[in-house]
Amino acid sequence: MGIQGESKWYGQPLYDRPLGAQSEETDDGRPVVWITDFSTCTPQEHWSDAPEPGLWQVIDFATDAFEGNLLYAENTNPAPDVTLELNLSGWYAVYLWMMGADGGLPKDTPDYNCVYSQSPGPALKLTSDRRFHHMFRTLTQVYMKAPGLEGGFWRYADMTDQSLTIRHQDGTVYLAAIQAVPLAPAEVEAVVRDRNDPSRKRLIIKGDSYTEQECERTVELLRDRGVGGWIIGNENSPDLFHPGGSRRIAAFKRACQEIEAECYVCDRPTLWSGFESDPWDDARAKWYTEHPDFHCKEKDGTDNYCCSYAVPEVVDFMLDRVRASVSPGPDGFGYFFNRDPHGLVRFEPAAIAGFEEKHGVDPLTLSDRDERLIEWRMDIITRFLRRVRETLDSVAEENGFARIKMIHVVLGNEAANRYACLDVPRWVREGLVDILCPYPFADCAEWWLAQGHIETDVSYFASLVKDTSCKLVPMWLSNRHRISWVREHVRTNEYFTKAIRDYAAGADGLTSWDQVGLDAVFNADRWLRLGDKERLAEWAEEDVPIPPFQRLTRLDGNTMKRFPAASGG
Repeated sequence: MGIQGESKWYGQPLYDRPLGAQSEETDDGRPVVWITDFSTCTPQEHWSDAPEPGLWQVIDFATDAFEGNLLYAENTNPAPDVTLELNLSGWYAVYLWMMGADGGLPKDTPDYNCVYSQSPGPALKLTSDRRFHHMFRTLTQVYMKAPGLEGGFWRYADMTDQSLTIRHQDGTVYLAAIQAVPLAPAEVEAVVRDRNDPSRKRLIIKGDSYTEQECERTVELLRDRGVGGWIIGNENSPDLFHPGGSRRIAAFKRACQEIEAECYVCDRPTLWSGFESDPWDDARAKWYTEHPDFHCKEKDGTDNYCCSYAVPEVVDFMLDRVRASVSPGPDGFGYFFNRDPHGLVRFEPAAIAGFEEKHGVDPLTLSDRDERLIEWRMDIITRFLRRVRETLDSVAEENGFARIKMIHVVLGNEAANRYACLDVPRWVREGLVDILCPYPFADCAEWWLAQGHIETDVSYFASLVKDTSCKLVPMWLSNRHRISWVREHVRTNEYFTKAIRDYAAGADGLTSWDQVGLDAVFNADRWLRLGDKERLAEWAEEDVPIPPFQRLTRLDGNTMKRFPAASGG
């Protein structure tokens, strides 16, 4: 039973093979193990052959390659944990065959074939695991015209005496098969060697303000992969200024240490603008509301909904946030300058005081693109970052920390940063940035068009950091499910070729915004391998950028249509 081919790796991508093309020589004749009968799950009272509230359902299925009894539960029918004895011995590459669901549209929607699955799938835990693994979203889903099972890589593991616990996590689950590819000793050696090789850890993950539970849910996805750094946002002011220190940042730091990744905390310097469009109960919002005189102003005196970094009280307020952010001892701190990047300094009195005396012209008569005005604003923002650097050094000295790095997400080319008054070349020269993450944001007045439509100028930033200790880690906008506030920047089929170009242009590593690229099993398996710089060309040459897939021929006793209606148009 199972997919038959010339080798144990038949049908699986080259990048999943620990020895690449040489893996063919390690096929020692041991069979690939297929587990397709989930009616052996225990306790038996937790599942049924027929639909019952609060229970899993075991459903017969078949594909052209394999058949069995899958485990099913709707998103609205959470079922209790069940355990499956695997009866394996030795190391394997483990794959899961699942069908997705929960597209979020009516089932009769004409374009349902184009909607990705939204279900996270099951949560899974081997006997030896500390916690459950939670990310098993597929790209395909049950209401597509030709539904089927999608194969996804899970992990390399010693499966001796392991059982599998399966948990429902509020999404519809169709778990149909476990495929275990046996690893030869040379392949196991390669897996262990890669896990212990720090040069592979070139990737930085970025997310928002994780709770401790979210940290634990994410850390298993990142374990033993090429992740060298992890960014958390500090938007939650009650947590940030908790009397005992930020509990979220402390939990996040522990998660980073668990996977031997550096821990970075970043703030949004213009988050104030979000309070106008989406108010929430936060101390920063209250402070903003109580101090209208600290706001940035346009030429006519109207408010632009941000606080000005030319105002000393604003600087002090933000430095307090710096101290609170780094008191738990992260490895780095910095700013997301890609969010509302033109709101740091405008035409408010504090921002233009002294300008006319120096330049002999009223700044209110000048365009935002006037070089004198740009240089003036650049000085204000750079002075603020010098204060941040001093604060980081002070906190590190007081607590016996190592030097705290500065990490900034900036715009995607020289023109965009200059128009936003971000003097990146000076920051590099002055040591005000240690990790530079240029984001694909161009010099364009329409922010949606500015983001992702034009490539980051990696070569330009590489020229800035050359012969310095500053690391260049371009930020991608990768795949996102459903509707997004930005376009898709790097598609799944472009991961390897795009990474090759960025490394060739001078990148030291790669990162992506809001964990995009980690949104599905297939995407994550590809994205989390992008730290293997030397193997990318081989993978790209042999790449088939779609997940393994087997159409269902039977489900729950019903024969599936081979050629469903409207499949040709």
